[in-house]
Amino acid sequence: MSYKEKSVRIAVYGTLRKGKPLHWYLKGAKFLGEDWIEGYQLYFEYLPYAVKGKGKLKVEVYEVDKETFERINEIEIGTGYRLVEVSTKFGKAFLWEWGSKPRGKRIKSGDFDEIR
Repeated sequence: MSYKEKSVRIAVYGTLRKGKPLHWYLKGAKFLGEDWIEGYQLYFEYLPYAVKGKGKLKVEVYEVDKETFERINEIEIGTGYRLVEVSTKFGKAFLWEWGSKPRGKRIKSGDFDEIR
């Protein structure tokens, strides 16, 4: 999958999910559904951080237009995340994983909704 296409699938696990502070970026995006991604651990310290590891990560999968993708990608890359491609039950999607050592407390469930 290429992010140069007209629309792009993304998998979000933190502040971009429904009801979270940055979900407004996904206004107009097509919600495909929820899924669990194997091989990731979720941490939280001010922000959520997904890193490769033994665990699972709850994601929401969206189809977004190229402009929305590029705007979100610029923000995520600029704050230390890196873009990776993952498999979801909706097909391949892009996910932003943390590019450094994880910070904060591990959320063993892998679900950002556990953070209140």
